[in-house]
Amino acid sequence: MQKTYRLLGIMIIVLAGMALAACGGQGNESNNADNQNENGNLGEESLTLGVDSYVSNTSNTYLAKLLLEEIGYNVEINQTDVGVEYTGLNDGSTDAIVGAWLPTTHESYWEEYKDNLEKINTVTEKVELGLAVPAYMEDINSIEDLAQNTNNVGEKLEWTITGISPGAGEMELMESDVMPGYGLKKNWDLLESSGAAMSAALSDAIEQNEPIVVTLWTPHWTFNAFDIKILDDPKGTFGEPDDVFSVAGKDFKEQSPAAYEFLEQFSITKENTQSMMLDIKNGMDEEDAAQKFIDNNPDLKEKWLDGIE
Repeated sequence: MQKTYRLLGIMIIVLAGMALAACGGQGNESNNADNQNENGNLGEESLTLGVDSYVSNTSNTYLAKLLLEEIGYNVEINQTDVGVEYTGLNDGSTDAIVGAWLPTTHESYWEEYKDNLEKINTVTEKVELGLAVPAYMEDINSIEDLAQNTNNVGEKLEWTITGISPGAGEMELMESDVMPGYGLKKNWDLLESSGAAMSAALSDAIEQNEPIVVTLWTPHWTFNAFDIKILDDPKGTFGEPDDVFSVAGKDFKEQSPAAYEFLEQFSITKENTQSMMLDIKNGMDEEDAAQKFIDNNPDLKEKWLDGIE
């Protein structure tokens, strides 16, 4: 009888141990499921954002970087020219950009790669390209004034329009549409430089009250710093104002779901972008300017991260 009780006791202990093991296993499975759900929302955690040299785009890209890092991503920024941005999106070496100017400025790149890309959201509405001059150039109000050499503007400028980097969409548009459209190629040269060099040349000319014509766009800090006007384009060669979009490869939503959701919610006005651009122009690091903006605008941060954190 005692032997029977001993056997029953051993069986009870064994069964209890099995039950505890099963519960522990279920707990581990539950924890694993929670971890999988958490990781599943993030997906691939290492992201590369592409950006060109436009300060408006770099400002917004660093802003997106900091917010994505708050969600839990590891974000690297690859700053290059526009063409490399789009080839990177196409081959997967770049995950997303927040500075696609469409339908006009980046049209050639979009048409080449659009079958493999997706527009996620409008980041900024109605950004404008154009030729700009200081307001004190009172006789120069239209691109036609350049073509007609109004008030000997050509001789005063040595027939030079100060441009930006040669790979920029605005420069391509100048070469393909604007200059041929107004017959400017006969006398005028388009000087290739960079966004920073163009801004410096514009600032120097204004400080000395000298004439200058530059390729410019909105948003840009120079509109806050100086009295500048964009020349009329009666032939419409610059096209209608672009919108700025976030763009990624078509598998990005599946690859990094939370990042995709953030980009669906990320938008910013020209005025807010310009506030960061001014800080950068005055010597602040791009990432520091973006962090300052986040700190000063908690309501926007909450809106951009709503439902994600």
